[in-house]
Amino acid sequence: MQIGQVSMRPVIELDELRLPSRMFIEGITFEDIEPHRHWLSPQFLDSETGDFRLSQHAWLIEANGKRIVVDPCVGHRRHRPLLPFYHMIDSPLLERLDALGVSPEGIDYVFCTHLHLDHVGWNTRLQDGRYVPTFPNARYLIPRAEDEYWRRELTGELPDAERYNAGVYAECIQPVVEAGLADLIEEGVRIADCLTPIKAAGHTIGHMAALLESAGQGAVLAGDAIHHPVQVLYPDRPMQAFDAVQARITRHALLDLCVEKDYWLAPAHFRPPHLCKVSKRDGEYRMEWA
Repeated sequence: MQIGQVSMRPVIELDELRLPSRMFIEGITFEDIEPHRHWLSPQFLDSETGDFRLSQHAWLIEANGKRIVVDPCVGHRRHRPLLPFYHMIDSPLLERLDALGVSPEGIDYVFCTHLHLDHVGWNTRLQDGRYVPTFPNARYLIPRAEDEYWRRELTGELPDAERYNAGVYAECIQPVVEAGLADLIEEGVRIADCLTPIKAAGHTIGHMAALLESAGQGAVLAGDAIHHPVQVLYPDRPMQAFDAVQARITRHALLDLCVEKDYWLAPAHFRPPHLCKVSKRDGEYRMEWA
């Protein structure tokens, strides 16, 4: 996908996740799905079980002589027993980067929209019994509010409700900090003269999205502010989130941004083609796929 003069490509870690719809949107019914089943199924929906079908991928952006990885997935053979669909997976992410002609040493920036385990895993890799930065020449861009919240893991102060993410900061963030490669960022910084992180809180306390802009074109890299196309259809339905009210506000803000600017919507978990254009009519959002 070309966004103006910028290349943006998904790097797939898991081609498919099948997860219950209730993990993403509360109270979804057969009647809600039925008008859209003809295009949701089979790509985004298992019609027999009602499970949502999702992807696990990072984004590789190449612009102005720089390479950026956004949300580097789960990682290889990570111990995540509370989320069995991510537990001890054999991750092909580096091999798939290599197939695109990119080595870990060739990455200039890593941007994590938030610090959940499936967005930071390949920040580091195991080497001689310790975790070290996977991308040794990159600056790792981490939302400051996320770092302040999740680093409480190191002092045992992380709330019990977040135990599914236990160990992630120590494995995937602290080694980057200790290596001097981490930059704690806030809204407004610009990366490689094309990527601008923006506030998108709700899913987590300090979640950020990013605007990719070049030559009058653009994309909204939404991270986990939106997981699945059904959340575009029903953005006001509550979902599991750190702050469900703020998450709803953020969904609307990002969708409206796509509508107003005619930008692509590029979340972290949409299955192929991974991104879409968004329109709005009579107060309802609709999607047109790449």
